[in-house]
Amino acid sequence: MKQKRRLSTIEHIVEANILCFVRLEGSFHVDQLRSALSRVQRKHPALRALIREEPDGLYYEADSAPEIPLRIVPRVTVEDYRRECQAELTTDFVYDQPQLRAVWLRSEVTESDESDLLLTTSHSICDAMSIFTIVREVLRSLHTNEELIPCEPITERDIIGNYQPPQPWKRKLAAGLINGLLRLVPSSRQAPENSEHCLEWRADRELSSAVKQRCKAEGVSVHALLVVALDRALLAVFGKEKLPTWIDNQIDPRRGRLAVLKSDTVFFGGGSFKVRAGKSPEVEFWARTRAINKDMGKQIEQEILGIPSRFHFFEMLRTPTSGQVLSIVRMNNALRMNGRMNCFPLSNLGNVVALDNDAPFRLKDLRLYVHSFKARAVGLVTYTLNGEMRFYCISDENCMSRSQVDTLRREFMVLLEHQVIQPDDVASEVPGCLVQSLNNPITTERRHL
Repeated sequence: MKQKRRLSTIEHIVEANILCFVRLEGSFHVDQLRSALSRVQRKHPALRALIREEPDGLYYEADSAPEIPLRIVPRVTVEDYRRECQAELTTDFVYDQPQLRAVWLRSEVTESDESDLLLTTSHSICDAMSIFTIVREVLRSLHTNEELIPCEPITERDIIGNYQPPQPWKRKLAAGLINGLLRLVPSSRQAPENSEHCLEWRADRELSSAVKQRCKAEGVSVHALLVVALDRALLAVFGKEKLPTWIDNQIDPRRGRLAVLKSDTVFFGGGSFKVRAGKSPEVEFWARTRAINKDMGKQIEQEILGIPSRFHFFEMLRTPTSGQVLSIVRMNNALRMNGRMNCFPLSNLGNVVALDNDAPFRLKDLRLYVHSFKARAVGLVTYTLNGEMRFYCISDENCMSRSQVDTLRREFMVLLEHQVIQPDDVASEVPGCLVQSLNNPITTERRHL
């Protein structure tokens, strides 16, 4: 009998697709791509598992999945990927297929060796940092015959370890109260009405380099700078009355911080820490950045130390049905009718290296996209590629309008340029090309009724 693991409460609730678009210059064969996908699948337990629906919930069934599906599409124009991205983002993953799929847009032009690769995964098994890991492994396997060492699956129990709550009765009481409330939640068949849009932009290498140099000179991390710039840009967009309460910063505990994550560290989300939005707007920019930078380390360590406790508590919670999740999402949307968001997520993915130096092809572009099927998506994702800082802002129209997102972009980049370049040099060294739009390749409205 094959091993089964029940999906956690969070895995039940999170229903979203993450897509990574990769543009390559160089040739390879379809057999090489199929082999690369197969080796990556053999490495990761979550890609070898299928989701099974049983009376008491959803389960992962180990080593049951067929090979990762690959669609090959003619690439007639450089814009064809937009259509395929839209289709992949809005197509849910079915239970009898792996939670990763690929599309290869192969050029129909004889003299062209440029092609596009789309890798789409379910957010329940893969976060934004993880999809970059998958991309890197697939691209490496395209030009090497190296067999990837299979990982051992990590379960909630592995992460919890020997943790025991100091006062178990309080935890049982809290879990019992939540479970009682969950039983009262009605089941709904009506999905919430969402209307997503996104905006992409980047800072060129000159500005990106200036950001790093100024942060180093000030003794702060780039992330602390991004928090302050985002905070003040949000204030310009919303004003004090409708400003989100918190900026929610995603963290990654896989970088040697959590000992148990020594095997399949790809498919694991590590929580976040929060910074109160709109606090001390009168404080000088870099003074505020230094204060946040000093506090970040403490918050991250506290968050990581609390991971076993949270997983222990989650195991005690009753998993809501799909219909109840719809009701919870709809109630949460109704509570936000005043237009105020509680949290604005910020995910800084750092420097992305997706291709080896000895690869026979060149990475021309790499972009990240997200689509949520139930909860309204909103947030800013940042990463650096080939020396350029990239920014991807997604929002539902009910959270931020298109004009508000564009205002956020302008205010954010004005702050960035003004703060990292010395005042005496601003007039002569801030050319208009420092902020470049990526032409918003998937700015389409998506409605789910």
